[in-house]
Amino acid sequence: MAAPFYRRSFLALTRINFRQKLDIGRKGVVITGCDTGFGHILAKRLDDCGYKVYAGVLSKESPGAMVLHARQSDRLHVIKLDVTKDDDVQKALEYVNATGQGLWAIVNNAGMYFPGDVELATVDQYKKCAEVNLYGMIRVTKAFLPLIRKSRGRIVNMSSVRGRFSWPSGSVYSVTKYGIETLSDSLRLEMKKFGVNVSIIEPGQFSAATSVCGPEQLKRLKKEIDYMWEQASDDVRQTYGRPYFDDIYQMMKKKEPSMIQTMSADSVINAIEDSLINVTPKARYMIGGSFSVVDKLAVLAKVYYLLPEFISDWIVEKMTGCGSLRR
Repeated sequence: MAAPFYRRSFLALTRINFRQKLDIGRKGVVITGCDTGFGHILAKRLDDCGYKVYAGVLSKESPGAMVLHARQSDRLHVIKLDVTKDDDVQKALEYVNATGQGLWAIVNNAGMYFPGDVELATVDQYKKCAEVNLYGMIRVTKAFLPLIRKSRGRIVNMSSVRGRFSWPSGSVYSVTKYGIETLSDSLRLEMKKFGVNVSIIEPGQFSAATSVCGPEQLKRLKKEIDYMWEQASDDVRQTYGRPYFDDIYQMMKKKEPSMIQTMSADSVINAIEDSLINVTPKARYMIGGSFSVVDKLAVLAKVYYLLPEFISDWIVEKMTGCGSLRR
């Protein structure tokens, strides 16, 4: 039996909209966190596609920045942009205004990962992570938003499946991702009257496709865990023991550096590109990763709020062993 005409028309319209791409002309795209990871890959992808790209990096002398410079592309502008510094953001805005013909989009990609139990992580460590992941995103968005309003463009915020469920030893990071989720939802509703679309990107287990387990990041993590131990009270040290602290580091170190080269980030980059130029972008793009057939964290993110807490807690405890001091 044939589907009713209105249903066939709706499905046809949906397929057309999904495929239809916008021509953004010579308007630019600002991407934060392009030294490594998704931001670095996205900057090269958009440059290859012919878009004007402003690739924000922590340092113009970083290895990633030098790779982008080496492309010698007139479309690719490598700019110093530390999202925690007002001065850097203001100078980036002035540069975009001076060199561009309008701004189409911001991709708030800069971020850092930080594990640690609530009782172990210091308040300063919570602040440090939030300053990059959450307040950095807010700082950049507020600075460039007038340009985005004028172009009726796009804002794309990099979140994570960790912004959709709670995870033991992960609150330092997840607090910031939950913040990105709710801020993006508010901004999406506020920008509707201006024709601006706001999308959230929620990657699953893609640590092996980014620099989160790279040598420099592991060195930083080791220092932070040592600092946790130094700042811990005698009671906390006696209760948890040094091996519990060291296990936090070892869990990250277990991810072999060779994996970083073998896992593809294409599905995440494809989602970001779609959010930038699709006529009807999604509000959320959840992308499963991992080397397994199914990304368990992405599946959990989809059902987490549908489950009673005693069931979701049981699932997470079985996945993590958080019910014991021995991991």
